[in-house]
Amino acid sequence: MKLKSILSVACLALLAVAGCATTTSQTSQSGTSQPVVITGKPLKPSQDEISARVAQELKDLGEKEMVTEKKQPGAQPDQPETVTYDIPIVINSRVEYFIEYFQTRVPKRFRIWLSRSGRYLPMMRTILKEHGLPEDLVYLALIESGFPCQAYSRAHAVGPWQFIRGTGKRYGLAINYWVDERRDPVKATHAAARYLKDLHEEFGSWYLAAAAYNAGEGKIRRALKRYKADNFWSISEGRRYYLKSETRQYVPKMIAAALIAKEPEKYGFAGIVYEEPLAYDLVKVHPGTSLGVAAKLAGISSRELNDFNPELRRWAVPPTGGMYELRIPPGKMASFEAAYAQLPVTKRKAQVGAITVRVNQGDTLGRIARMHGVSLNDLMAVNPNLDSRHLRIGQAVVVPPGRGSQPVKIAARPAIHSRRPLAASPRGTHKIQHTVKSGDTLWHIARSYNINWRDILRWNGKHGSRLQPGQRLVLYVPSAKAEGMVDTQQPASSRNVVYVVKRGDNLWTIGRRYGVTPDQLRRWNGLSSNAITPGDKLTVKRDDS
Repeated sequence: MKLKSILSVACLALLAVAGCATTTSQTSQSGTSQPVVITGKPLKPSQDEISARVAQELKDLGEKEMVTEKKQPGAQPDQPETVTYDIPIVINSRVEYFIEYFQTRVPKRFRIWLSRSGRYLPMMRTILKEHGLPEDLVYLALIESGFPCQAYSRAHAVGPWQFIRGTGKRYGLAINYWVDERRDPVKATHAAARYLKDLHEEFGSWYLAAAAYNAGEGKIRRALKRYKADNFWSISEGRRYYLKSETRQYVPKMIAAALIAKEPEKYGFAGIVYEEPLAYDLVKVHPGTSLGVAAKLAGISSRELNDFNPELRRWAVPPTGGMYELRIPPGKMASFEAAYAQLPVTKRKAQVGAITVRVNQGDTLGRIARMHGVSLNDLMAVNPNLDSRHLRIGQAVVVPPGRGSQPVKIAARPAIHSRRPLAASPRGTHKIQHTVKSGDTLWHIARSYNINWRDILRWNGKHGSRLQPGQRLVLYVPSAKAEGMVDTQQPASSRNVVYVVKRGDNLWTIGRRYGVTPDQLRRWNGLSSNAITPGDKLTVKRDDS
């Protein structure tokens, strides 16, 4: 009983600092009880520092009652408190809803999050403390992502702290072709700490800072102004729907997660097997070092190396920017550095699958990318100094690993003076022959086949644009477009045309194209009705009387 009296006096003293007028339970306008706030001794700061912080937070929140943490059922009255928090913990119906939600709706998922937290929480707590922040803000990452570094949301937020691109770059995270530091648990935690610190300095409340982390500071500013409020509960209660449901639930969810994570057995999550805390050695490697080579030197698989360095997006470390720090398993630094030092420079760089090609006349970066089965973005990223508008014949282009080690079978474009046609169709195209009709121009032909008129000149070794009726042109048209064009397997001497039916065709539209009637098409092809299907081949006779 003496202990209870001492705790009551302590609570009253803290309330006096917070400017609270009473310790009795108040009822809000909505008819719900005011939240109960749980605080305890800080893990790292002194008692005076944490008391001042919590008192100020409570004042900002407008809370009326503050008590020490409730003991577990069956605990002895004089049992000392062991669980502490360095942010205010409010328990109300909204928090209780999410406690039950984690217990009954997603218990398996939450157990995985708790298990995974063992790998990241010690490191994240240390970083938050370095920035002068409450260590319990680490539970923001738990509800944001559950800690996987590869987490990706519908809003394009990435990593354990779920940074969108703009905010990540604003707080110093590199996001480019080679790396995405939003996935780096260490660098992303430093960025999150800087962001949360700025948010707390603006709003003066960890709850508002957390809400702003989710919705953006501008949204919270407008919500406070709209409702003439100064705390999170006021802008998210009742029928106040200016904030999205996700943001209104964000703080209650964070509090519920913190309560369960601190005492999982109490809430039914017994027997959690926590992952080992993240530990690693740092080694410096040269720009462009192959991750496959680095993994072998570290004695681990490429997948394991990626687990240590989730920010790396390609098959090598960035080829520019100086030495790169790689994380490898602890205890392997000495052997790695010795083996790396003996490795020739040519063997360090990522050469597996990458080749160097020379620009030929008529080549573009897009065509080179298609030839080798890689994306244009990948090709341009590997060749940052190339000007795609001014390629020079003979210029070297590095092609990264694509869909295979060999280039796609696509014939080189002939020089303009050559009359040798292409031997094979470029990827995604179909080779056809077009017979020039009276009135045809290169521009009209190109437009009808959705190709470039300059390509027609190249494919046919022509210097000028003059065409003659009856002249045959080799064209490489998109495959979908080629479905409805001439079958090029017909002998050149035949005056008939074989038309391949495409989706949407009927005898009337085909007849109109060739100036014949549906009756003639039925007769020539032995059709008893007008029914045709895509892929059917129809003979169109040119000399039928």
